[in-house]
Amino acid sequence: MPYCPKCDMEFVEGMTVCTDCHGPLVETKEAAMAMKQKENEEKMKEMAERMAAMEAAANNGQPVPQPLSMTGRRSKTPVPSNVYVKKSQKYADMKSSASAFYVVGAIMIAAALCLWLNILNLPMTGMNGLLIKIIVTAIGIASFAIAFSSAKSAKALAVQAEAENEKEDHLIQWFLSSYTKETIDKSLEGELDDLSPEEISLKRLELIQDILITNQDISDQLYADSLAEELYTRIFE
Repeated sequence: MPYCPKCDMEFVEGMTVCTDCHGPLVETKEAAMAMKQKENEEKMKEMAERMAAMEAAANNGQPVPQPLSMTGRRSKTPVPSNVYVKKSQKYADMKSSASAFYVVGAIMIAAALCLWLNILNLPMTGMNGLLIKIIVTAIGIASFAIAFSSAKSAKALAVQAEAENEKEDHLIQWFLSSYTKETIDKSLEGELDDLSPEEISLKRLELIQDILITNQDISDQLYADSLAEELYTRIFE
């Protein structure tokens, strides 16, 4: 007999549209159950892959993607790949991710308890209803696991951020005590003639970068660029 997979209702032969939701009917109840089972399996597979990717990112100390919003979309805040990201910023991002997943986990676990205790009634019964309960519970547990892992990584990043800030302060103090605007321009004597203000700024910045890399053995070019820009601002602006 024709069956509505959305409303879980059977209809007499000849009916093709549900009288309640106005959706199309499938041939039999068994076909509707098979269709729902397939959809649920695909959702579980997708969720498992997403959770595995998030947990792997957290374990590797990388920023964890934010949970999906109610609209199914994540907020997009693009970070240029050629800009150095400080450990303090990574720490803030990781801590924010951990907080977000703690909230999601708490909400999903609360929803799971309501489902298991039948405080919330699902429109589906039998195996499909059980599957939904399992999925909600699994999401809650996985969210807490990712939150815990992210918080652990954030704690490690906090130590690294403090060390990086101390190193940066030391480098800035060393450079400012060793070089001034006059000594930098004197080193570029003869190279700044007939250059535009933008070209002069670039020459100064390149020299600061060279001094840092040569004298302080900075191997990370992006870090050297970031530090050079900070020093340029303090000296020339």
